Amino acid sequence: MKSNLASPKFIAIAFFTTFFTSFYAIGQKSNPEAPVENYLQDTVLVQKIPSNISIPFDIAMSDIEKQINATVTGLIYEDNSYTDDNNDNFKCKVWKKSNILITAATNDVFDFTVPIKVWAEKGIGAFGIMKYIPLEFEMNLKFSTRFTIKPDWSVQTFTTPNGYEWITKPKVNVGFDVPLDFIVGKIIDNNHTKFAKSLDDAVAKNMTIKPYVIQAWNAAMQPYLVSEEYHTWVKITPLEISMVPLRTVGRNIKSVIGIKAYTETLTGDRPFTPFSVSSVPNLKIVTGIPNDFQVGLMSDVLFTEAAAQAKKMFVGQTYDFQEGKYKIEITDIDIYGSNEFLVIKADIKGSLKGAVYIKGIPVYDPVKKKIVLSNSQFDIKTKNILAKAAAWLLEGKLVKMIEDEYGLPVDELITYAKQNIETAMNTEFKKGVKLSGKIDAVQPDKVYLTPTSIVALVMAKGKVEVKVEGL
Repeated sequence: MKSNLASPKFIAIAFFTTFFTSFYAIGQKSNPEAPVENYLQDTVLVQKIPSNISIPFDIAMSDIEKQINATVTGLIYEDNSYTDDNNDNFKCKVWKKSNILITAATNDVFDFTVPIKVWAEKGIGAFGIMKYIPLEFEMNLKFSTRFTIKPDWSVQTFTTPNGYEWITKPKVNVGFDVPLDFIVGKIIDNNHTKFAKSLDDAVAKNMTIKPYVIQAWNAAMQPYLVSEEYHTWVKITPLEISMVPLRTVGRNIKSVIGIKAYTETLTGDRPFTPFSVSSVPNLKIVTGIPNDFQVGLMSDVLFTEAAAQAKKMFVGQTYDFQEGKYKIEITDIDIYGSNEFLVIKADIKGSLKGAVYIKGIPVYDPVKKKIVLSNSQFDIKTKNILAKAAAWLLEGKLVKMIEDEYGLPVDELITYAKQNIETAMNTEFKKGVKLSGKIDAVQPDKVYLTPTSIVALVMAKGKVEVKVEGL
C-alpha cells in the first residue's frame, strides 16, 4: 500500500505550504534588533580656536597735550649753584608758563613748544669784583621728541633741543637798559639739554598706557551670552599682546594693539570668569596685526524635532520596487544616535511589515544649508533580516531616497546665532571700552550627536576690535 505521504500531490501541497508559510513568517516580517543607542559626548565642547583681536587706537594730539600738560606742571627745572657748569655764575628757576603745544609730528617724532617763565641771577664782574643781577624773562623752548612704548607698557620719550624764541628778553637797568639776551641765550643753550632731560623724566614717571591695555584685556576675557534659548556662550582667553609702531595722520597718532587669544563656544551656565587681571604680558612690537577672529557657532536640533521633520517628509509615502512588484508604505519614523551614526528607524507595511534601520554619518551641507546623512546604509542586522526576507529592499532605493530627501534646515538657526554673536561683540564693556565686531563668513565644520539633540558646528570668521575711547 502506497503511503499518501510520498504522493506527488502531497509533496506539492507540502512544498507550497512550507514556501508560503516561510514567506509569510520571514519574507513579510522585518523585526531586526535595533542598533544600540549610544552617544560619544553628553554636551558639545567646541575646540579652542586661536584668534586675533585688534585694538586700534587713535590718539588726538590734543589728548597728548593734555596728558603732557597734566604731567609737566609748575617748576620744571632748577639750578641753585653758581659754580656748576664751569663756574657759570648763574642760578635759575624755570616754570612752565602756559600749556605745552605740539607743533608738528612725523610718525613717532613730535615737535613741541614749552612756554616758560625764568627767574635767574647772573654774576657780572671784573677784576675780582662780582655783582649778581636778578633777571626775569619769558621764552618758548622748542624740542623734538621720539615717543615710544616700552615692553612694560611705560611711555618713554627721547627729547632733544630744537631752539628757542624770546617772548620777553632779559635785561638789566644800570641807569639804562642793558640787554643780556646774548649772554643768557648762551647759558640757555648750555642748559637746553637738561631741560629736555627734565621733561623725559616727568613723562617716564607719570605717563603710561598700561591701565588702558589692562581694561581692554579684562574686557576681552568676559564671556558673552549669544543665545539665551540654547544657553550658548562665547569665551575668549587672551594669550599674548603686540603692537605695530606708531604713526601720525594729521593731528592724530594711530597704532594697533593685537591680542592673540583662544575662542571657544560653550553651552550651559555662564562659564567661569577669571578675576580681573592687574597686569598684562610684555608688549611685542611687530610690523602688522592680523585680524582673523574665529568662533564656533552651534545649531542645536532636538531629536524630537528631527523626528517630527522626518515624519512630515516620509510618513504616509508609498514606494515601489522592481517595477511595482513590491510596495511598502512608511507608517512611522524615529531618530536617535548610535555613536557617530544617526539612526532612522522606519516602521513600514505592505510587501514587508515591521521595522528597518538606516544609519548614516550626519554632516552639514553648505549648499542645502541642512544637516544631511552621508554614507547611509541599512544597519547590518537589518541587512541580515532583509537578505532572508526581502532582498529586493537591499537594492538601495530606499536608502538613497532617504539620504537625498532627508535634511534638517539649520540656516535660520545659524543666522540667528551669527546675529547674536555680533550683538554680543558690539557692546560696551564699561564706559569708554567697547567691543566692535562683524562676522564675514560662516563655514561648516562638524556635526555632533548628544543624548538629546543633533548639534551642527560651523566656524564663523570675521573681525573683532576693542575700542578704548579717550586713550
